[in-house]
Amino acid sequence: MSTIKNTLRIMLYKFGVAGIVMISGFLVPKYLSVPDNGVYKLTQLYFQLAYTYLSGYSFYFNFGLNRKGLDRRQLVAVIMRIYFWIAVGAGALLIASLFLIRVDSVFVYAAFAVATIPMAVLFTYATKLIQALNEISWLNRLNLAQGLLFLVFAVFIFVTRNHGSWMATHLLWLTLVSWLVSWVVAALLAFIAAIRLSGVSLRPQRFPEIAKMVYPYGQRVAFQQLLTQFNLRGDLMLVGILAGTHEQNLRAAGLYAVAVTASEVLWHISSSISLLVYTRIAKEERENSIALTARSFRFTLLLLIVAGMGLAIVFPPIIHYLLNGRYDEAIPAFYILIIGAVAYGTTALFTQFFTDQLGKVRFPMYMQAASIITNVVVCVVLIPRIYIIGGAIASSAAYYVGLGMNLGYFRLQTGQKVRSLFAFTKEDLALFGLGRKKHMTTAMPVSVPDPISSVKTISPIEPVTESTTGDSPIVNRHSDILKGILNQISYLEQEHAEQQQLIETSIEQLHEMVSKLQSFVNTHKHNDEDSESQNR
Repeated sequence: MSTIKNTLRIMLYKFGVAGIVMISGFLVPKYLSVPDNGVYKLTQLYFQLAYTYLSGYSFYFNFGLNRKGLDRRQLVAVIMRIYFWIAVGAGALLIASLFLIRVDSVFVYAAFAVATIPMAVLFTYATKLIQALNEISWLNRLNLAQGLLFLVFAVFIFVTRNHGSWMATHLLWLTLVSWLVSWVVAALLAFIAAIRLSGVSLRPQRFPEIAKMVYPYGQRVAFQQLLTQFNLRGDLMLVGILAGTHEQNLRAAGLYAVAVTASEVLWHISSSISLLVYTRIAKEERENSIALTARSFRFTLLLLIVAGMGLAIVFPPIIHYLLNGRYDEAIPAFYILIIGAVAYGTTALFTQFFTDQLGKVRFPMYMQAASIITNVVVCVVLIPRIYIIGGAIASSAAYYVGLGMNLGYFRLQTGQKVRSLFAFTKEDLALFGLGRKKHMTTAMPVSVPDPISSVKTISPIEPVTESTTGDSPIVNRHSDILKGILNQISYLEQEHAEQQQLIETSIEQLHEMVSKLQSFVNTHKHNDEDSESQNR
């Protein structure tokens, strides 16, 4: 039941994050004009494209620590050296954008995006290290920090927006400043927590042998992350380009951003399961990792379908009444995006399995590339014709292309039938106390006879005779014991990491029993030889 409790606890945190994102996502459009909301969302969009790409190297923490077993201090030092050069590059770009503000006002928003990038990258590097250490409680708290702080700022702006003409005319600026400050504080908190939990300094250092492993992996994951963001945000970008004139583009982006914000609440909910199994997918042996991924997919899909139906009922009235009817055009797009969000919410599990368990980083890139091509082609065809609904159709179609490719590649790599991924098993039901008791043996530890004491009861001079099946009485006598031990070990390997010690104990007992059996057989062999020699 500890696994269920951990899942529920993580889900509560994820619901908290989703709630904060949702409130902020509706509060900011409420006090900003629709075009200003479009500017704000597009600034965040281009920021996310850069920072998620640069955050790709942090994914090696899980693979390097939990799969490769690398030295923690050296791995952290190498990845932090990468971050140092990222921060230097962002600083140079920030200085350049400040000089270019005189040329075009768009560089004002570029400056905010560039200044936020190193803070967000530092936050991601620190939290990925914490996640690789399986410090999920700390990770949950830190994931609340940036969103909660920004929400406080947004509430303050909303309450005081009519207090003076200066406030009313600088709402967009104040929102961007609040957004930047929230990332600065969150990054500092994550940095301090990572130092305390890891027990190592986050000081950049050179370790060439580890760097040779980190750079190729990180570059591929970084490119994959960039493709992921294009897949997630390409429709919003194209809506801001293809909807019509410049003003129409900004207005369309502001409308569409509300639909996107509402639908993406599902992703915060679904990530609770992928977060729980994050380290286990890398640590487990191949067969156990396959079973874990398949089971997590089933529960995630069920959770997404149920939550999606609930959001489809609840959110349209919220969009209408909370935003005073100004964003009603976004509601049809929201319905379509919800359908696509169900598909996309399951893909993170497969990406973790392919990269962290199999080390196959290329396939997720191919999958994202195919999704992006689908997204772009459908957007170009539909957005000029049916406005933001075209972007929603394109996005959902791209997500289902990606899901189909993931299912096919999972089958190719594991030999699992696709339909088995969707069929709930008796073991799945047993996790929730459902099903008959006779099926609970795979979900509850079983009592196994002590193999050592069993060996001690065997007389060393007991005669050995052949049975009708061709097996000796010794083999028959201990076959059930061996099967019980192996079944117990198989179950324990699928249990939570806290039972790892019990697995090791069972294996030691099995080895000791095999050793005693071998000794017993050798004793009888020598007795038979002595007997033959005496007869002769």
